[in-house]
Amino acid sequence: MKSAAKLWRERGERLKYAGKRGAVVSWTKILESPVGFEADPYIVVMVRVGKEIVVGQLTDLEEPVIGEKVVAVIRRLGIAQKGEVLEYGVKWKKA
Repeated sequence: MKSAAKLWRERGERLKYAGKRGAVVSWTKILESPVGFEADPYIVVMVRVGKEIVVGQLTDLEEPVIGEKVVAVIRRLGIAQKGEVLEYGVKWKKA
């Protein structure tokens, strides 16, 4: 479990792409998620934002097309147990 202070310190790096637009470079569908994740299947995309390539989860299960426009949105990451801090980060949705 991450502490509230650690999440606060990491927020700038984690949320710097919020609201940015990009294009899908590559993607894959994860059919069986690792322990601790309860959402399967899910899609992970590589997105070109300017000169950078960012990896993140797509918010829906509809398969993207290479070159398709996406936008970064803030979403809850995982499910917090009782007493844990809710963690938020950037995921991608089709524009």
